Amino acid sequence: MAAYTKKQNILIILLLIFSFSCSREEEGLYAENVEPVSNDHTYTGPVDYLTDIGTININVMANGNHPGRNDQSFIKNINAPNFGYCHPDVQYFPNGFNGYRYWMVFTPYFGTVGTTQDSKRYENPTIVVSNDGLNWSPATSAQGPLQRTPSVNESLSEKKDEPKQGFWSDVDWTFENGRFSLYYRGSFIKAMAFKSRGAKSQNNVRKGDKNAQRTIVRQTSADGVHWERLEIAYTSNLPYSPKDNHIISPSFVYNGSGYVSYEVENNISPNFPGNDPSYVIKRTSANGLDFSNFKQSKVVNFINKPWVQVNPVFAPWHIQATYVDGYYFLCIAAGDVKKCTADTLYLAFSKDGENFKVLPKPLVEHDTYRSCVFPMTTTSNAINFGAVIAYKTGVFKYREFQLSKQKIDDCLSK
Repeated sequence: MAAYTKKQNILIILLLIFSFSCSREEEGLYAENVEPVSNDHTYTGPVDYLTDIGTININVMANGNHPGRNDQSFIKNINAPNFGYCHPDVQYFPNGFNGYRYWMVFTPYFGTVGTTQDSKRYENPTIVVSNDGLNWSPATSAQGPLQRTPSVNESLSEKKDEPKQGFWSDVDWTFENGRFSLYYRGSFIKAMAFKSRGAKSQNNVRKGDKNAQRTIVRQTSADGVHWERLEIAYTSNLPYSPKDNHIISPSFVYNGSGYVSYEVENNISPNFPGNDPSYVIKRTSANGLDFSNFKQSKVVNFINKPWVQVNPVFAPWHIQATYVDGYYFLCIAAGDVKKCTADTLYLAFSKDGENFKVLPKPLVEHDTYRSCVFPMTTTSNAINFGAVIAYKTGVFKYREFQLSKQKIDDCLSK
């Protein structure tokens, strides 16, 4: 009995040491602060980014069935007027790619899909194509999402009083060196699910060794139709993130020499530089799969924060990044982060990818969510953008606008 008690005491001591060690590790887990740049310059070029060209219609069905199930009650028609669209990201090809100029990934949510506990089962990566930016259809004759809903057996509990239902969300992609790289977030999905759905790779073995509340995955494709099995990029476990932070709306760009990712982290742990409700974190990667850990990442500096003038509790909630001709852009949906929502939509730009100036007038003032901007054509003087503006009604609208490179440079100058 004495020997048993002694073993118990040793076990308790080891657990206390482990817990203290983990606690100390998290206390010291700070992303690097960017050396702040400040100025009072304002963008003085043409501001023609406020008018929608039209409402987008996506001719596709939302499927909330997990693999092996085909319950018709979990299939919803989200064509107009049954809009139910969320999380858009667009790649534009002036000369077309596989017959289409516009390629978009999105997830069904909001609108006819709803925002209830059951609605998250529809947030599955869905790829559609268009030649006019307004009328969209599936990239293949198979209308199903790229990744089906996680089953109950694949899911973790989010809250004790809610049923188990893992979900996908926050899709984002790049196109570089002739390939799409599609990233998205898995929430409350067991590690074993990533192993069964993912590639049989050492990367997945190494990064998927234990459950995480959130996991960022990547799939690649040379044609937008046939996709490699998913690979884990990083998770919400240490050392990638302060334990169980949300790694919200990660967005990725390829800048010609490597990959840069941006994400929103909620200020819910002692790992951030101030009292803002959320911060945007920048990571880097040489291969698009192994990104810097949280401690080696950067806290983005916003030279101005016009959303605070709208409401002092506002902060970035969802973001989308793009890169063109040496400029980084962030499309920022800002709102009451503590209520898990956005309201106003802003556009920010940067030359170094770390210090961003925000256009003071929002793209949209109310009821917007994660939207996207994308370069269409460029000249030596200007960048011509398209944009898919996402509203919390489940509606997408399309617009186009131009920004002056010289005016951007003037605005960013010290």
